[in-house]
Amino acid sequence: MEKDIYDFWIDKASINDSSELDSLCKVLDPRDVKGVKNSYLDFYLKYYLQQHLCPRKEDTLLEVGCGIGRLTEYMSSFSRTVYGIDLVDQFIDQCKCNPNKNDNTFYLKACDLENLKYVMINKMYIVWVLMYLTSAPELINTLRGYREILPHLKRFVVLEQVKRNFQVEKHQGKVYCCYRTVEEYKAIFHAAGFKVSNYSILGERNRGLAYNSIRLTCNVLPRYLARWSNKLFYFDKYLMGNAAKNIRLINDRRPTDVAFVLEVA
Repeated sequence: MEKDIYDFWIDKASINDSSELDSLCKVLDPRDVKGVKNSYLDFYLKYYLQQHLCPRKEDTLLEVGCGIGRLTEYMSSFSRTVYGIDLVDQFIDQCKCNPNKNDNTFYLKACDLENLKYVMINKMYIVWVLMYLTSAPELINTLRGYREILPHLKRFVVLEQVKRNFQVEKHQGKVYCCYRTVEEYKAIFHAAGFKVSNYSILGERNRGLAYNSIRLTCNVLPRYLARWSNKLFYFDKYLMGNAAKNIRLINDRRPTDVAFVLEVA
C-alpha cells in the first residue's frame, strides 16, 4: 500500500467517535456527520455480503481489511468463528478493546498473518479494500499470499467499487484510491489463483432514489433517520428490481459496486 494511502487510513483510525453510528465515519464517509448515509451504506454492504458469502454455523471466516470490525462482528452471528486482519494497527487495537466484541471474533495485525495457517478458514471476504492497493502486481501478490496460506479456503467474496475505465482518484493532492474495471479485476483474480464463478452488479448506491436523496441532503437530515436505513435500502431495492443488475450502470462518473464470488482455481 502506498504511503499516502496508508497515512490516510491512519488519520481515519484516529477519528474520535462517541457512538457506534459515529464510528462509521472511520471506514465509510467521514463527511456524513449525521450518520444517515453511513447507516444506509452499512446495512447495504452487510446485506450483500451475507447474500453472496452464504455463511453457515460450521464456517470459519476471514475478513481482510476489517477496519473497526463492524462486518466481522456482524458475520459472527452466522458462523462458528470470524477472524479480522488489517494493515492499520490502530484499527486492530480498537477491535480488541471493543466492549461489544463477540466471543467468537479474533483480530490480528498484519505481522500476525502467518498465524492464519493454523486456522481452518474456509471462507474469506474483502469489502471496499482492493481499490486502495493501486499497484496491480502488489495486489496479485497479496491475494496469492492469502490463497497459499489458507489451504482449506473454498469461497472468497469481494465487494468492490468499479468504473468503466481505470481511474486514479486523489484527495488533497495525494493518491487516495483507484477504480478498476470488472475485466481488470477478473484478470487480477485469475493471476492470483482464483476463478470467478459469478459476479453481480449492485445498483442501489448508483441509482437508488432513497440513497441519492440521502447522499445529497445527508448533513441536514435528522439523525434519527439512521434507524430507518434498512427500510430505505429495501425501498430502493424494490423500486429498482432487476434494473439494479444492469451492466450499463457502470460508468466513469460515479463508482458502481460489484460482488465477485471466487473459488480457488
